Amino acid sequence: MSINPILKKIKVRIIGIIFVTSWYPPHKTIDVAKMILKQPREIPNVTKWRVYNTADGKDGMKQYHLIYTERGKLEEAGMAVYKYFFPFVSQIEGYYIKIENLVGVSDSYKMVGMKWE
Repeated sequence: MSINPILKKIKVRIIGIIFVTSWYPPHKTIDVAKMILKQPREIPNVTKWRVYNTADGKDGMKQYHLIYTERGKLEEAGMAVYKYFFPFVSQIEGYYIKIENLVGVSDSYKMVGMKWE
């Protein structure tokens, strides 16, 4: 179920954050780097994108992506982000992702009719 009908019903336009965690084998680092250079630099409805890298032991390399969306455009931005990551998942063996939608505390309070102070 899409979150949009719920948000429309309670009339809240949130700033969503898409949190993507990706893993890939260390020997695929160059392939991942080359693919990143081929990807578009601007994604529709995304206002800020921060990436953090770390080694993840036996699982290889790990990246955290914090992707901030325009107010009220979480669903549209989410589709664009999924489209961005699809080539990685489909073309690089051992590359996988987890995508989560985050909402700021003040916006989550608005969703239940309260105010964060």
